Amino acid sequence: MTKSELNTIRFFNEIGVSSIRIPECDERTPDFYIKTNKQNIYVEVKEVRDNEAEKELLKEINQNGQTKVHDSPKLGKRFRSLIQRANKQLRNKCKSNDAGLVIIQDVRDFLTRSCTPQEEIKLAMFGDRVSWVSVNSGNIKADVFDKNKTTTEQKNTTISAVGLMLENIQDGNLTLYIYHNPHAKNP
Repeated sequence: MTKSELNTIRFFNEIGVSSIRIPECDERTPDFYIKTNKQNIYVEVKEVRDNEAEKELLKEINQNGQTKVHDSPKLGKRFRSLIQRANKQLRNKCKSNDAGLVIIQDVRDFLTRSCTPQEEIKLAMFGDRVSWVSVNSGNIKADVFDKNKTTTEQKNTTISAVGLMLENIQDGNLTLYIYHNPHAKNP
């Protein structure tokens, strides 16, 4: 089991919610199942891990105590692919009124972990942020999301919500932020 899956079990236990582990099989399915009075919720847990470039960066820091310039990937990029993959797994189980929840946890090293994970989730779900500025006044007139959306009326509608799990590095406490998908077929 991954660190994120263990943290998900711990989180649900701490808030008094019983989660049932779905046994692994040939078919890609969600990780957990939660039964509530209102509906069934299928949960797929995803992790953001260090990629090869980040592993090399950490190796360089450990060996030299420093590093050259490091270019971070575009905000939301890693989260987008996790959301898209999770939708496929949830689609195999979510029927009629069942909700699909994706929980994402960034388990990368402190030096490579996202500084703004809440913003990355919003960018991944709703698209890149675009600000329109009035030329005459210099005031921002609108702040909207644009390209690179993973949740639309046509895409990833099995996902009812995306959860961002954060673990406090000092005391290990878990926090789960939930972002509703306004395009979900089952809210």
